[in-house]
Amino acid sequence: MDLCFDRIACVPRPGCRAWLLTVVFGLAGIPAALGQAEPIVPKPQPGAEPTKPEPAPKPPKPVLPPRTVQPKPPGKGAPAPKRLPVDINRLLKSRAGYKTARSLSGQFMAYGPISPKRRGGILDANADTILIAPDHVVVTAERVRNALFRQLGLPAMPGSKLMMRLNPAMSHRATVPVVTDRHINGYTYELTLPSEIESDKLVRALVQVTLLDLANRKPQLRDTEIPLWMTVGFTQVLLAQPDLVLVLSRPEQDGNAMAMEEVVKNVRRHDSLAGVRARLRGRRAFDFSEIAMPSPAHLRGENWRDFQACSHLLVDRLLAVRAGGVRLQNMIRQLPDNMNWQTSFLKVYGDFFADMLGVEKWWAVTIVQLTGQNQYQNWTLGEAVEKLENLLKLPAEVRLNNADSPLEAEVTLQQAIRGWDFAVQKQTLEMKINQLLIARMKMPRQLLPFVNEYGRILQNYVATRQRIELFKPRRGQARPRLAPMVDEAVRQLDSVDRRLVLFKPEPTTPAPAALPQN
Repeated sequence: MDLCFDRIACVPRPGCRAWLLTVVFGLAGIPAALGQAEPIVPKPQPGAEPTKPEPAPKPPKPVLPPRTVQPKPPGKGAPAPKRLPVDINRLLKSRAGYKTARSLSGQFMAYGPISPKRRGGILDANADTILIAPDHVVVTAERVRNALFRQLGLPAMPGSKLMMRLNPAMSHRATVPVVTDRHINGYTYELTLPSEIESDKLVRALVQVTLLDLANRKPQLRDTEIPLWMTVGFTQVLLAQPDLVLVLSRPEQDGNAMAMEEVVKNVRRHDSLAGVRARLRGRRAFDFSEIAMPSPAHLRGENWRDFQACSHLLVDRLLAVRAGGVRLQNMIRQLPDNMNWQTSFLKVYGDFFADMLGVEKWWAVTIVQLTGQNQYQNWTLGEAVEKLENLLKLPAEVRLNNADSPLEAEVTLQQAIRGWDFAVQKQTLEMKINQLLIARMKMPRQLLPFVNEYGRILQNYVATRQRIELFKPRRGQARPRLAPMVDEAVRQLDSVDRRLVLFKPEPTTPAPAALPQN
């Protein structure tokens, strides 16, 4: 193509301007024809700062509903209490028909329904029970404590707090355990009682709490155990007082009236042991070994009534000796210092009894003086075998799991030797050895070898086991093995048990009735 420029001044000729503009505008329209558009960038103004391109907008954040409860910042909230306060019922709003009552001394507090009603039912129709309300329970607790202190020769003094909860849905046959809470500055006790309960069971639970409070006068690492005969005996002694009203049996209506009941009694030459004498005159009294360590069979049915009568007599006779009340309170105070109550008993009554065999003889003389029964009369063969079998069983408590209450059970000597801790074994087996010595005096001649052999096996086991527990090996000495010794003791006891079964009389079956003849 031939460009029309002047070779000297390089200026286009006037005739070529139209053609040049046509070419320039034609090239500018090509991108638009192809569907493309070039960005138009504004030219910067002279002296102005260059502007940065704007970023792309971010998507909006989602809108959440507002929280009703704002979380507390960590470390600034109040810590949860590890233990509920004792007066938790006062902090909570009272239920309709329930109230909290406090005794005059402030030691006893009860919470429960104001006007309880009987649970009803065919099985509970003839039950000898009473209805109790919070006001009645605190009054009864004050009276029981003061009456028990008078029996022991103690003045009225403040004690630990006792919280009682009355449960209308609880059966009157349920066990009433005492829960002891140990604190830095003392103890507190809790009782859960049914609103419908026997009067003697209510008094017995309050007597047990009072005896525990009297024993727990100093800090200790283990719980104090009050012997059952002492709790039952003091209960029967208090209930036998003619001029003492412990339980109010008519709850007030709507909780507005004061808990009171009018009682009129005429007392003339009262005999506190009249009920014991009438009960034991026609039945066999328990031995002291049976009272000291009763089996579950002794605490059921008619045997339980016999146990109550024997415990009543025992506590009454112990109170009747010289300085009896002071001796019993000293024994109660020494219970936390000893592993068993027999040690405390012999320390206090050492000038009367040299050992537990002397206590057994004294108890036999007491029974003869009261009822005329000869405690040293030999048993028959069948009765002796039954007594010996019961003597060789040990009472125990079994828990299916931690949430359930303990169940009463009986274990054999072999099970105790294999499974129990030696500290508990030694205490129990030594007591069994003493009971076997006492039982020899009433055993028939045929069973004396068995009694002697049981005692010899237990004595050898306790002595050998104690030597192994205290053994300190020197260089070159091996520690004696425990398992063979335990197996040998169990094997010997099993052998004596198999031979004792031969003397057990066979149960007699009634003869079949004769068919009527036509």
